[in-house]
Parts: sequence; structure tokens; C-alpha cells
Amino acid sequence: MATTKFQTRHLTGAYVTGAVAYDASTALEDETMTANIAELKNLEITVPEQTVEQIKCAGNYQQTIGANANTVGTATGVTPGYWQNTMMHQNSPTNWKVTGTAVFTGDEQFSHILGVGTSQAISGTPATTRYGVGTFTSGAAITQNVIGGIRAIYENGSESVAVMLTNVFITKPGTIKPTGADGQFEMDFEAECLPRDGCIEFEN
Repeated sequence: MATTKFQTRHLTGAYVTGAVAYDASTALEDETMTANIAELKNLEITVPEQTVEQIKCAGNYQQTIGANANTVGTATGVTPGYWQNTMMHQNSPTNWKVTGTAVFTGDEQFSHILGVGTSQAISGTPATTRYGVGTFTSGAAITQNVIGGIRAIYENGSESVAVMLTNVFITKPGTIKPTGADGQFEMDFEAECLPRDGCIEFEN
């Protein structure tokens, strides 16, 4: 398969409100999603960062400069150096993160991207559905804004890559503002999930 590149037009973003269970027989692009994200303008995904930290220990060791190291030239005749004993500690990976900008629409499905909580039916003419942060259910505890998953598929007709984040917390329903080039209203959003709840999949 020839190596190809992806452009913005090759991206499709989608979300699912229910739980996603990974299995070895279903490709990420075949997982059932609730809907595509309406009028998605951009989507940035940050893969978990795995940083390391140097831990200094007692004692020292001798090593010739250039030996067992990626340095240019030969270490022969170079005076050995003395180094404090050290070790590398691998820190826990950071979260998967996704940020995006969507056109603000009147479609009901957009409410999930806002990260709002449980809805309340409002009778009237016309009938409406009211959303608020947390929950409208009487006696219920305020819950975090979380959805089942967010998926990005990059498909150019020759190759495809899918990224899925599950158990996603909506951390920032951004400001609704008229920043579109044609005066349309837009809204930024941010979401995160644990390192174990995200993955990337390449078509063979």
C-alpha cells in the first residue's frame, strides 16, 4: 500500500453517548456512534506524553567519554569521567486530549458536545428540551459532563487512521461567539480521557 497523506477534508469526527467496549473483531471505524459532530471546523488530538525524571543515587561510576554513547569519533585516549549514580524514572502518562471548534447549530445533537447534563422536557408550543450543567433530576447529585466517546477518522480513499477516546470528560464547553468568516457563531470545546481509554488504529 502506497504511503499517502491526509488533508482536512479527509477528517470525520463523531461522538457516542453510550459506553464503548473495545474488542478484537471490530475496527474503530465500524463502532456504532451516535452522530457525526455537526459542522466540525477543526479537531486536534494530543497523544499522552510519557516524560522521564532523573533520580540521583549514592555513589559514582567511571565511564570513558564517548564509550557506549552516540558521539562522533573514537573515545580512545580520552580521560575517563566520574559520574554520580543515576537512574531514570518513567512518570505516568498524561491524559489523551482533544480540542475542536464547531459551528454552533440548533441541532439537538450539539448539546452533547457542549458537555451539558441531564435534560428536562418543557411543555409548550413549541415543546422544547432544556439542558443545564449537571442534572435537572430531582434529588440527584450533580454529575461530571461525560460522554461515551469521541472518534476521529482520517480517510483519503487509499489509507485510513482512526483515533478513539472513550469515557470522555468535557472539560471546556467554550464561549459561543461569532468568529466564523461569514459571521456564523462558533464554539470551542475540550475533552480528556485517561491514557488507558484511548487508542489509535491504522488500516493494514
